[in-house]
Amino acid sequence: MPAPTEPPITVYGWELHLTGPSTTQRGSDKYYRVLIIGNTTLVNYGRRESSGQFIAHRFPTGDGAKAKARELTNEKSSKGYVVTRDMTDFEVPAARVRFTTKLPLGPSKPSGVDGAWLVDRFKTAAAEQGTVENGASR
Repeated sequence: MPAPTEPPITVYGWELHLTGPSTTQRGSDKYYRVLIIGNTTLVNYGRRESSGQFIAHRFPTGDGAKAKARELTNEKSSKGYVVTRDMTDFEVPAARVRFTTKLPLGPSKPSGVDGAWLVDRFKTAAAEQGTVENGASR
């Protein structure tokens, strides 16, 4: 009898950018990606054309992850970041995001994340769904 396969996980994501010059962010060209994976908010941030860094915020429920994502997005918006990839949902194999189940509650630097693959999947889905705006990273 074949082993049962795990159903894919739906991930929700969007991306914001800050480009300068501005009075507080001279010459800035930064991105801030927010991905919701179950009960985890995964953030990828850095300068454009870099792979950036990841930080995860794990909660007991998905509602906590959604609230954190809203909070972080509102903080960045108030600093001048604008949406360049709007809400995009996409499926990924459960094995690709299993690392989220091993994270402690609260913020942490995740290990075992294939960030490049996850970001590429997000970007591809955004292009397919037409959620990419002017100024999005390549």
